[in-house]
Amino acid sequence: MKHFINAFKLYGVFSGRSTREEYWMFTLIYLLSYLTLSAISLVLESELFQIVLSALTLAVIIPSLSITARRLHDVGRSGWWQLSPYIGMVFAMIGVFQESQVLMLGGTILMLVLFAVLLFFLVTPSQDDNQYGDKPQA
Repeated sequence: MKHFINAFKLYGVFSGRSTREEYWMFTLIYLLSYLTLSAISLVLESELFQIVLSALTLAVIIPSLSITARRLHDVGRSGWWQLSPYIGMVFAMIGVFQESQVLMLGGTILMLVLFAVLLFFLVTPSQDDNQYGDKPQA
């Protein structure tokens, strides 16, 4: 839970580095919270839980972007890499609007490949000191 709270303390801090543990624990806690609230919302058919779920999602956007950028910095990559899958998504959406199956399929494949590359970066162990700072202590 400390990693989830720490991500909010570093809200909007896109410089520095974050360890794999920090990143994945933040992601796990968010995912479990989201799934729990979604299940409660479905079972109770409650608009209140849907509002809480939406508020949680909005509250986590900036901390999620910042901790991902810091995680990418930890492996020596630019934080902008987290946006790379959206390149493929743009091409896929253009394919949808242009009714081009080739562009839609190509964009989808590109999006999946870039997502796999991003995931590889996120699971890579920490590097020693790099241009983004000293190696974080575990």
